[in-house]
Amino acid sequence: MIVANRRAWGELERDILRRLWAHAAPLSAKEIQQELPGETPAYTTVLTILDRLREKGLVDRLEESPRKVRFAATRSAAEYASDSMHDALDALDDRNAALLKFAGNLADDDVALLQQALAKRAGRTSSRR
Repeated sequence: MIVANRRAWGELERDILRRLWAHAAPLSAKEIQQELPGETPAYTTVLTILDRLREKGLVDRLEESPRKVRFAATRSAAEYASDSMHDALDALDDRNAALLKFAGNLADDDVALLQQALAKRAGRTSSRR
C-alpha cells in the first residue's frame, strides 16, 4: 500500500538541512520541527534525523545545557553542493563524460556564471607564475 503523505527517501534530511542553512543562528529540534513543510514529523523523528546528520558530519550538536541543545549545519548549502558534485565525479571512471553531460544540460545563465568563475580562476593562475 502506498501512503500519499510520506516523504521521499532522504527528503526529511534535505528539509532539515535547508532549515539550518536558512538561519544564521543554531536551531533547536523543536524549532526545526515547527518549520518543516508538509506533515509535521514527530519530535523524536527530527532528533533521529539530526543525529544521523551529525554522524555524517553535516550537523553540529551544540549543548548550551543538558536541556538546551541546538543544531547547526557544518557547511553552507553551496559547500555541500560542491562537495556532493566532487564526490559524484570521484566515484566515476569517466569524469570527462560526466562533466560534458553536466555542462551540456546547464541553462545559459549557469554557463555564463561558470565562464566568469573560470576566467577569474585563469587570471589568478596566470598571476602566480
